[in-house]
Amino acid sequence: MSLPRSLLRRVLGRLLWTVFAVYVAATAVFGLVVLSPDEDRIALRFAANLQGEEANLPEPPSLFEQYVDWLQSFVTLEWGTSGVGGQLTGAEGAVSNVTAVRKALSVTLTYAVPATVVAFVLALLIGYYSARRPTAAGSRLFAGSFYLIFGLPNFFIAGVVFFTLQDAEPDWFPEAYEAGAGLSPSNLLWLVLPAVVLSTHLLAGYFRYTRSESRESLREQFVKFVRSKGAGRRRVARHVFRSDALSLVTLFITELLGVLLVTIFVVEVVFEVPGIGLLAYEGLLDRELELVMVLTMIFSIIAILASVAQDIAATSLDARIDSE
Repeated sequence: MSLPRSLLRRVLGRLLWTVFAVYVAATAVFGLVVLSPDEDRIALRFAANLQGEEANLPEPPSLFEQYVDWLQSFVTLEWGTSGVGGQLTGAEGAVSNVTAVRKALSVTLTYAVPATVVAFVLALLIGYYSARRPTAAGSRLFAGSFYLIFGLPNFFIAGVVFFTLQDAEPDWFPEAYEAGAGLSPSNLLWLVLPAVVLSTHLLAGYFRYTRSESRESLREQFVKFVRSKGAGRRRVARHVFRSDALSLVTLFITELLGVLLVTIFVVEVVFEVPGIGLLAYEGLLDRELELVMVLTMIFSIIAILASVAQDIAATSLDARIDSE
């Protein structure tokens, strides 16, 4: 089944906009680095001035040459090397930033994807149940618990889970993530910790949207019409979710992007998980300029692609949106 021309044109237009937005992001990252002071050159000049000498420093390439080199190196994946990547991957010495980012991203996706899927499914089920039976004791319990979880900071939840396990010292649970062991059974079990923190926070946010949207839809005339024709609970729920698909997908993508780009830094630093968040954190502390630039670009691309996915989903799910 072929896509409608209006939708196809809109998708192609958004993809072209993505390329332009990535180019603008790359230019912005380069500009921030160029405008920041070069501490090494400042230190050399200061040392020379203390000795009453002139600092004979080589002139850097022209701004245009640096800009072209930055764009070319990013596109061709020539991202340099870093010692931080070697430490987090269990390698001896520095490793290429491509390898460090690839391994860190695989670790993050290993726990983030299941946590997101579980939170999404549970939010749909629990949110719809609470909207259908708002006065039930279970609905009130869910609402109170999720509002409490959503109001607590991520680092607090992560800290409570982490220190509780440390105090309990269970024999069956690993003491830490073993760098260099890959996704071993012990490391996979350790990744349950950030997955629980991430899924609970996502679930608390998703629950609010699902309950609110489902409550409004259950009052609509089409639901009363479907019920009058003898439809069961599952069929009514299917109609409600189909009606709320546009708003839910839009809100879920927005919430997911915001939580992921913040929560992964917290949980990975607290639990010492060598994912993309910890890699960025350690790169900032060690002033790994090339690594920080690359990770900034990656986060920018993720945000841009999420915006494109949200727009395409809205176009696909709502027939009223037309690019013509």
